[in-house]
Amino acid sequence: MKLNIKVFGLLAMLFAFPAQASDLQKCKAQNQNSFEACERLASSGNPDGQFGLGLLLLEGNGVEQDYQKSFELMHKASMQGHAAAQFQVGQAYVNGQGVKRNFEEAYAWFLVAKENGNSIATQGIQFMESNNLINPARMNAITQRANDIYASTSDQRGFEFDRNESSQQVSGLAEYCDMIMPTVDSIITYKKYGKSQSEARQLMIGMTDERAIKMMNGVISWVWNTNVPISEMSGYFKNRCLEQSEEVIFIFP
Repeated sequence: MKLNIKVFGLLAMLFAFPAQASDLQKCKAQNQNSFEACERLASSGNPDGQFGLGLLLLEGNGVEQDYQKSFELMHKASMQGHAAAQFQVGQAYVNGQGVKRNFEEAYAWFLVAKENGNSIATQGIQFMESNNLINPARMNAITQRANDIYASTSDQRGFEFDRNESSQQVSGLAEYCDMIMPTVDSIITYKKYGKSQSEARQLMIGMTDERAIKMMNGVISWVWNTNVPISEMSGYFKNRCLEQSEEVIFIFP
């Protein structure tokens, strides 16, 4: 089983840095004359050059194929927020190319790449889900890992869960249930309009509170697996919260 999604048709969109335009254009061409230009860019720390040189080494295009060096370059570009390189890091973890195979790490990198605007990362996520490569019981840890990566590679923030909301003292159970329902309703809306679980989990990018992540993963799993009609989910969920039902115990800190 191997994930091998080609990205060459998207190169014109992926290379966006204007610096050193002549070298950038040569590197972007991804042909046998691109190596020196990509190498010059990469050696200067340019993430597009690192990405381009990584692609050449990955495919053995005009240079001897070297998965390990390719991965190292992709990882360097990824740590600078390069979304296409982040996708390639995930793909390397799926295939075990230049790095030890690790499906959880791959899924986390795909989540980050998708959050940063890489459209084909969705294909990686869907591939892993359709082939049952991720244990649902590990989703909290994987989501936390994705957030750690995101925080270390970008100054941007994703969907921000109110940290005080998950830990503040409330005067009663009814107040707590009212407080969390906007979050629950937003996830129900994702299901209502045909979004996937992985798309709903994108809401957690940027979150750092482990209890909040656990609650969100629990709600997402509940929404997609319950037999309650969508039109009745919100009221049903709130009632289960007020009852402190075992069915929704994951929402309690």
